[in-house]
Amino acid sequence: MSKKILVKKVAGSVIAGILTGLLYYFVYVVLLPIIFSKIFPGTEVLETPTLWLLAFMLFTCLGLANSLLREHPISLPLRLLSKVLGALIVLTLLNFGVVKGEVVMEGAIVEYSMDLSLPLYTLILFSMLMFP
Repeated sequence: MSKKILVKKVAGSVIAGILTGLLYYFVYVVLLPIIFSKIFPGTEVLETPTLWLLAFMLFTCLGLANSLLREHPISLPLRLLSKVLGALIVLTLLNFGVVKGEVVMEGAIVEYSMDLSLPLYTLILFSMLMFP
């Protein structure tokens, strides 16, 4: 195999890996929390730029490693690791599906707490099955 073809193959794998990492980042850190907070308006999304940056670097590195090691048997566990870490990040951002708040009714403050973990787990499972 010539060097030119090898360089093109590696460059293509690097680009595909970065795009895959960006796709995972978009789905798990941006899209799923927005969808869940729109479905259940009382849901508070944890806004931590440090977690977002860490998730961005993590997904990009895992996507890059998965793309470069596509022929190797370790690529399947790397893909699974990306999905599991994505699910953990979504759960962390959405407080594991527990919604808490206060409502003022006729001068009295009513506190509420709802466990919406089942719809959240369903949404995460759907995203794990739908995205490669």
